Amino acid sequence: MVETSVESAIARAGDRMAALDLLRFAAALGVVGFHYLFRGAAEAGLLDRSYGQAGEFARFGYLGVNLFFMISGFVIIWSASGRDWYSFAIGRVTRLYPAHLVAMTLTAVLLALWATPPLSASGDQWLANLTMLAPVFGQPFMGGAYWSIVVEIIFYGWVAVGLVTGLLPRRTDVFVAGWITVLLVNTLLIDSHALAVLFITPYAACFCLGIMAWRVTADGVSPFRTLLILAALGSTFLTAERQRLDMIHDYGETIPILAAVLANAVVTAVFLATVFSARRLRPAGWMLSLGGISYPLYLIHQNAGYVIINAAAPVIGRWPAALLAGLVALGVAWFIWRWCEPPGQRLVRALLTPLGRFCREQGRPRAR
Repeated sequence: MVETSVESAIARAGDRMAALDLLRFAAALGVVGFHYLFRGAAEAGLLDRSYGQAGEFARFGYLGVNLFFMISGFVIIWSASGRDWYSFAIGRVTRLYPAHLVAMTLTAVLLALWATPPLSASGDQWLANLTMLAPVFGQPFMGGAYWSIVVEIIFYGWVAVGLVTGLLPRRTDVFVAGWITVLLVNTLLIDSHALAVLFITPYAACFCLGIMAWRVTADGVSPFRTLLILAALGSTFLTAERQRLDMIHDYGETIPILAAVLANAVVTAVFLATVFSARRLRPAGWMLSLGGISYPLYLIHQNAGYVIINAAAPVIGRWPAALLAGLVALGVAWFIWRWCEPPGQRLVRALLTPLGRFCREQGRPRAR
């Protein structure tokens, strides 16, 4: 039996918050809806057909990415507690890379064989995407959603710095207070691109809200933590406004401010309500499965889905084509999670663990 079967996953889950798995899956579906029903037609050349008024509702699915970042803030700080930076870094690479490699490669093969411009892929693009940082090498991401992985990697880097310096987890509140300060100063006063990239200030509020939600659930409420949660929550509305303006600029979409505010309020409320009541929901196999396929679904659905919809819609209609693309994406995501990730993660861990041990030994003081 595969080591990461549903049964063994439940056995190891312990106090795992099953509600977060459901929340991850909901976030992934929101992003899928955004791409299939709105962005594909709004960005010229991606989809041949529009989904009309359904797209106006689905366009708020971009907030699924914000929800992913909130969940990441919560879970990553939780998982980093009690670990050194070596084991944390190895754990993150092990978690992200195998699914990325398989999903990216499958997308590249599909695009190379069946896609037409602007949906295309090349060998150079595939090689650059092996690094997960394709634009650094002058190549586009294999899927439009891959940019958020870079944001996650930068966040992981700061968590690793926090573990090295001792700020995390002992002084997590100070860590968050400093990050929110940089966020507000850069957003409201400086508007530095360098700071925006280095401190991921466009999305820092989402991570900070997740981190402070974990702090409250793990260590209780304090006046300072309450202040930080309120500051992070308020800052998510700055993020929502920037995204609203980006939608206007990128797609010519007129999104009312009130609609963006309400959508962000719903997403943040759902996140907070979930994490503060999550332990009441016991893990079940189907919940862990939905959480498990969320990441590969996020990676595989977009450009491959556009190819499927464009090919199938003239034959079966636009709505059945979108449904077909979604079902194929779900099936492939399940396959990656169930059969590709477990051996891939074992291989990555086996390759990186000796390096982690070496780094750990080098960091120990020498006996005189």
